[in-house]
Amino acid sequence: MPTDKPTNVEFTPFAENGGFIAHNGPYYWAREPSTEFVYGFQSDARHGNPNGVLHGAAVTTFVDTFLGHAVVVQTGRLCATVALNVQFVAGAPAGGWVSGRARLRKLTRTMAFLDAEASAGDKLLLTATAIFRVFDAPSAGAAGQ
Repeated sequence: MPTDKPTNVEFTPFAENGGFIAHNGPYYWAREPSTEFVYGFQSDARHGNPNGVLHGAAVTTFVDTFLGHAVVVQTGRLCATVALNVQFVAGAPAGGWVSGRARLRKLTRTMAFLDAEASAGDKLLLTATAIFRVFDAPSAGAAGQ
């Protein structure tokens, strides 16, 4: 499992890095040549459970955060999580780079429906489906998040 942030993609730290995100991050995002977004964070001992494996809540928090980012970037509007369903597939030791991807399946005037996955190296850690409430007010940082 890669232990450091990949160097073949230029990652940018999330603009929002206070509050709860500060305890788990920093989180990063990058736009690949395909224009698809990829997200990541460098895990460490604080992200582990008593068995030394990444805690499911640490990875789930990461997924919830980058799904919100995906909604804001793709809609230019603020959002909030309504539902997040996670299926844990495998574990990985704390201390490696964790990456994630989001796919917007459907967007209505007030709701966004997404799929996501998180991996450590080539190992799929979890898959997720989510519903986000999309608000009418535009996001001040939508373009540069």
